[in-house]
Amino acid sequence: MRTEGSGQASVSPQGRHTEAPESQSITIQVSEITQQASASGVAAAASLDTYHLSPELVPLLSVPDATSGIRTFRTRTYVELEDGATVLLGRDAEQNYRARSSTELIASGPRLEQVQGSLLWRRVSQPVEPGNSDSPQTITLHSLSDDEPSGATAPKRQRTTSPPPGEAAVQSPAVFRRDWAFTPTLTRPQFITVNDVHYKVMSRMEEREFPISYIQPPTHPAYDFDLLEAILRHTPDEQPRAVIRVPPDDHWEIDARLPFEKPLTAYVRDVFPEVTTVTLENIARKQFELANSSNYADAAGLTALRQIFHSWKQATPSPHPQWSDPLLMLSILPTSSGVTSTSRAIELPFPSSAGPLERLDFDPMRFRRQWDFFLSTYSTVDFKRFMAGLLTRNGYTVMEPNNFNSFPALVFRRTGHDHLFFMSLHRTRIPKLSLPTHTNPNTTGMNLETQVGDAAAQAVKNAHAANKIIWLKGGSQILPGYADTVFIIRDDNARL
Repeated sequence: MRTEGSGQASVSPQGRHTEAPESQSITIQVSEITQQASASGVAAAASLDTYHLSPELVPLLSVPDATSGIRTFRTRTYVELEDGATVLLGRDAEQNYRARSSTELIASGPRLEQVQGSLLWRRVSQPVEPGNSDSPQTITLHSLSDDEPSGATAPKRQRTTSPPPGEAAVQSPAVFRRDWAFTPTLTRPQFITVNDVHYKVMSRMEEREFPISYIQPPTHPAYDFDLLEAILRHTPDEQPRAVIRVPPDDHWEIDARLPFEKPLTAYVRDVFPEVTTVTLENIARKQFELANSSNYADAAGLTALRQIFHSWKQATPSPHPQWSDPLLMLSILPTSSGVTSTSRAIELPFPSSAGPLERLDFDPMRFRRQWDFFLSTYSTVDFKRFMAGLLTRNGYTVMEPNNFNSFPALVFRRTGHDHLFFMSLHRTRIPKLSLPTHTNPNTTGMNLETQVGDAAAQAVKNAHAANKIIWLKGGSQILPGYADTVFIIRDDNARL
């Protein structure tokens, strides 16, 4: 096909080059591609590859059901395919089983069925039929009549990106599609009217009063962590948008900026670059639930998260320190009796357990050189320097460790709040920490000044008197069947 004005020679069916005159009219014949025809570069059917669950997350699923082979994680169901991949399972409008994307409420992926006599699943094989969603794709080309506008086909969605800080005020809120609007009825939730258009207000039961409100697409349900995270990852323009009252008449206006520029886990990764993937999600989920005082988002919670992320970026004091540092969000692990009547121990949760934030784990593959050196030495001083380096790379300020070789410990802070951390250091190859019979350093002849140095010891005493001290334990854990990890837990067993 030669376009007008190209000035290039065409090739005749006999192979001779012929020069088309510039005035020659161009005729294009358009016809439909039949189902039997194949088009280069067009997939024969939708691929299951895009639905595969990341292999590192598969161990978090439950064991397969003895009948159906279905595995679960919280409220979601998964199945293992014949090729070894694992996919999220859902149902379509006709209640057929299909592969489901994490952003979908109704599954739209390829149909699936259980392999007879097996716990594995496979794609449903069916004949190619016109109109079947699992059939090979067909392409139909239509020619436009002279009176049909070339722009008649509208784009599916207008993508938006967060503007630079200086341009936020001039960005147009035109990213709102018309399907965000609805006609209020008695069964509809609370709504806000902006320029004579009604929008659904994001709310939940027992919502807290807060000056900033948020609107959402009318088809979206209440936002739990998984739903909001999926929207921010795949369709960020569909996230809730802030609306504010503007004086003097207090009319509503939509904030032109996107509330979140990236998924919640991405904000955590920026600040804590070396934590494991499981810990990353546990931190983000715990932060979401604490900020919202619920498993579901409300206006106060979303605004609190935005304030926390801003304070992280600017390295300024956080208005919500108890939700901004994961070491402050850690659950306190209980201490139990040890093997003797006077000894004590702390049971460590397994490092791959998703859910409650009971421990922080750091992935040695993200600091391989330091980890390899750590494994080659048993020096207490090297241990303290190794842990001090890890804390520093993840945003903490460590007081200079001393060169004393017994009872290794570190004292450190973090910008954004006034709490002080004291962490004793351990190496373990079992899911447990055995503790000394006496923890009071003054009764063991090992005072704080000897253990952490004069300046750090005085800081610990001052923070303890002000009730601003957090007692931690951390170090290396090497377990058979699990990836090596560097952990931190909170026990609140005072050293004073």
